[in-house]
Amino acid sequence: MTSLAFTSVDVLSCKCSSLPQVLVYHGLFPMVPSQPRMAISIELLSFYHALFERSCDAINALASALKTHYSRRGYQMIDA
Repeated sequence: MTSLAFTSVDVLSCKCSSLPQVLVYHGLFPMVPSQPRMAISIELLSFYHALFERSCDAINALASALKTHYSRRGYQMIDA
């Protein structure tokens, strides 16, 4: 699953598999362990891990890279 934007997806689960299990099966990592409403791509987590291994300031590097990435696509970033 490769995406250049935020995506909203409806996910169905049943008693045989919990929602977090279904998300992980489809390459998404839930943001909370029970009743997740948001998930992040496992590929992005893998990218962050590789960045962290090679950068002493990984959080700032990732934030700067994402700001550049989304700015080039027309999104406006606001500091909160």
